[in-house]
Amino acid sequence: MSQISNLYRLQQIDSNLDVAINSLKAIERELLDDITVLAGTQAVAQAEEHHKSVIRKLREAEDKSYETRVKIELAEASLYGGKIQNPKELQELQNEIASLKRFMIILEDKQLEAMMEVEDSESKLMWVNEELKEVQSKQMENNAKLNGEKTKLLAQIERLEAERKATLPTIPAPDLGLYEQLRKNRKGVAVVKIASRACSACGTTLTAALIQTTQSTGQLVHCPTCGRILYPG
Repeated sequence: MSQISNLYRLQQIDSNLDVAINSLKAIERELLDDITVLAGTQAVAQAEEHHKSVIRKLREAEDKSYETRVKIELAEASLYGGKIQNPKELQELQNEIASLKRFMIILEDKQLEAMMEVEDSESKLMWVNEELKEVQSKQMENNAKLNGEKTKLLAQIERLEAERKATLPTIPAPDLGLYEQLRKNRKGVAVVKIASRACSACGTTLTAALIQTTQSTGQLVHCPTCGRILYPG
């Protein structure tokens, strides 16, 4: 009974190790996963670039409006300065001034539109920055929690590995080889407990004689269906 008990104890240790190692890997993957922060950073970068572009657009509209305003002022100065006497030239100048003023109205509309775009982009930039700060804060909190769990898991793995090392010498080499092969072929589970007269791994109902054999002999008894080693408990 001691022989199978040691194997079952090793199975418990290895199963707990598997769970702890898989949990540790999942935590490490999550710690490396910064996709949310990366998305937030990209959103901020895009908002900043858009903000710069609409500011450039506003500056261009302002410059164009200023240039047109100067042209109107110069043309009006020429019109009313008295230096031009030719009626045709005066008419052409009046037409030019009228055209410039119509164009000025269009430029002022574009300038107003650009100002509104700048205001909108400023609001968007402020919003995405706040979103990024919130995401970063949540990630920091989550990472602190994950690192705490990681520390506990590392301590648990270290303890289980020490228990495993202490258990291995109690198991004969042939039995250990069989155990390792079954672990490899049966998804990590080589030894299973009999529960309600059945194999707890595959559910196969066991005969009374087979159960008696697991309890009364020192030999390893296998489940007739899945091949795992049966532990009577």
